[in-house]
Amino acid sequence: MKPSRETAVQGPVWFSEADVTRLLSASALIERLEAAFRDADAGRLTEPRPLRIDADAHGANYVAFSAYWPAHRLATTKVLSGVIGNPGRGLPKIDAVIVVMDAMTGRIRAIMDGRRITALRTAATTALACRALGMKRDGVLALVGTGVQLLAHAETMTSGAEAGTILIASAGDNLARARASADLVCDRLGRPAVAVPRGQALAEADTIVLSTISDDPVLRPGDTKADAVIASVGPFHPGSTEIDPAVIRSASAVLSDMPGRLADQWTAHPTALGENNHRLADMQAVIAGRATVAKTGLRVFLSDGRSIEDLVAASLVLEAAAAAGIRGLPLP
Repeated sequence: MKPSRETAVQGPVWFSEADVTRLLSASALIERLEAAFRDADAGRLTEPRPLRIDADAHGANYVAFSAYWPAHRLATTKVLSGVIGNPGRGLPKIDAVIVVMDAMTGRIRAIMDGRRITALRTAATTALACRALGMKRDGVLALVGTGVQLLAHAETMTSGAEAGTILIASAGDNLARARASADLVCDRLGRPAVAVPRGQALAEADTIVLSTISDDPVLRPGDTKADAVIASVGPFHPGSTEIDPAVIRSASAVLSDMPGRLADQWTAHPTALGENNHRLADMQAVIAGRATVAKTGLRVFLSDGRSIEDLVAASLVLEAAAAAGIRGLPLP
């Protein structure tokens, strides 16, 4: 008996964390993210509000992020969980998978490890935002926080010689953790990275990336150069902040990849942004040329994360896999 057309069609495949790491290029990711933000600004990309459930009993949230990009004939949904207490259990704070669908046929093409994609697309968005804010390309880069985002940002922020000196600091000022992270950066990237106390990293850096899980500010007024670019990417649950709101209020520019959702999250802190609550710039509008931000003075990027960022990363994984002849692991 001849197989039916339906059974002859190849089913979805699995791309692991190792696959994603091997296939996803930081420079390509930054370039395509820029195109996606332009398309989103022009209404050529669909991105509904995420569906979120908060489970206070577990200190957890469960979220579905969906996006559709007609230009690439793809739709994606990332299913993500975030549990505040997991690091204390020796487990990742975030777990996620990304389901990739052919937009024309609706068939599921792939399921991908979402943690690595989340880390890399977050870092690429940070790099794009810092460029928009006029970061000093060959300046001193400080990475504060020794979790999964540190290595992703080290990889991405230094692609194309984005930074000169790399300083690594622990949010809790644990120099041993900072040294271990600096050694990892050196080993993976072949670039020197120096472990220093947090205060030194903040004071000497031209660009600062905070990727901590701290509920208390690790950066306060006067900690940095007057013209530093600061990216806060660590907190993912409402009410948390790793940067003192006074720093945000004093900034010459405040940029976000999702200012509407971010503003909603900050409603419990009505004075947090101060006047900058009304000047919070939309990253996609800046990239599309509809808005401008100051490129001098203290500038801040507040990362929130968007569905289109996951879609961009997933599309590049599929293309790189096809070019390399990698099919992924078949799913039952």
